[in-house]
Amino acid sequence: MPNPRSEDRELDDATVDLFGLGSSTVTRGLWAFAVVYTVVTIAAGWHIRSVHSWAGLVAGLMIFAVATLIVQRTGGPRFPISAAISAAVLAVCGLAISLWSLPADSYLQLQTAPPVSAATIVFTLLAVHGRPSFAWAGAVCGTLIAGLWGIAIGFGFVTGAGNTAFCYPVLVLAMLFVLMARPLAERIHVLRERAVAQAATEAATAAAAAERGRQLSQLERRARPILSEIVGGHEFTIGEVADVRLTEAQLRDGIRAPAWESDRVRDAVWQARRRGVSVLLLDDGALSVAPDRDLMHRLCDVLVDELEAVDSGQVTARVLPPGRSLVASIVVNTGPTIRRIEYGVGGEMSEHSPTVPVATSDE
Repeated sequence: MPNPRSEDRELDDATVDLFGLGSSTVTRGLWAFAVVYTVVTIAAGWHIRSVHSWAGLVAGLMIFAVATLIVQRTGGPRFPISAAISAAVLAVCGLAISLWSLPADSYLQLQTAPPVSAATIVFTLLAVHGRPSFAWAGAVCGTLIAGLWGIAIGFGFVTGAGNTAFCYPVLVLAMLFVLMARPLAERIHVLRERAVAQAATEAATAAAAAERGRQLSQLERRARPILSEIVGGHEFTIGEVADVRLTEAQLRDGIRAPAWESDRVRDAVWQARRRGVSVLLLDDGALSVAPDRDLMHRLCDVLVDELEAVDSGQVTARVLPPGRSLVASIVVNTGPTIRRIEYGVGGEMSEHSPTVPVATSDE
């Protein structure tokens, strides 16, 4: 049963992705704001001669940059509370330092616009990232600090706090966007799941069609000439009957053990059966779940070598079911001796020669 909290986190991620907050476009926009911030600060504070004031304004800008960087770059399934607290506190501190660095004798209302706008951007990003409570708490703290600053320079609490008034409509709009984006994120989540399921179904259908095509091609190439001769009333010799039986066994191998399907294995099995060796190929799907071409190539090489080395007895090659520690086994039973070659999931090989015959059906 799906976890409601995990689903909420996925939807929060989808909402954030919907706004593209980590995209290069947003990054370029923030850099453009930083340039505008600097230009407006310099133009509005052109008459400020205090080195301490300019140092405070620069420090405020750097603090805003760090806060914005934290909000934009912090990833994870949900925006961490520690990062949200850090960003909100830094934004409030940046606003406080910037406001208190403005001298009262050369104050212009335009001078408060850059730091208040920067703090508003940080709080808006926090709200969109799923931490609206921290954004609103930071905005309220920023208003209180602006009001205290207004009292300190003699303009009064209301005038000072009024400089942050435009922060709240922006936060309200951000919250509305998030609320509208959440249903859209749910739809995106559902559509994504449907797309993945449809892609898996199409892939399975294509694979099944390809397998059927391969088997029909083999049937057309190998069985049709024999069937045509049967329909034509051809009288088969003993050698031809043996070849027909070998062809039938080869067709069964292609259906029963597709993992062993290769020209070298096919030829080696054909020749071994001609010599009277009983060959059984099985495929229970371990290499279909986790294909490993190098391992399958090595397995085919070993099987070919074993088939070429025996003139009688039985050879059983099996790809085991998925989920086991072993991937495949090759058992060579020549009567007096039985050898068992096993391959693990990591490709490691082990060989056993038990003194007591091993029943291949228990593999």
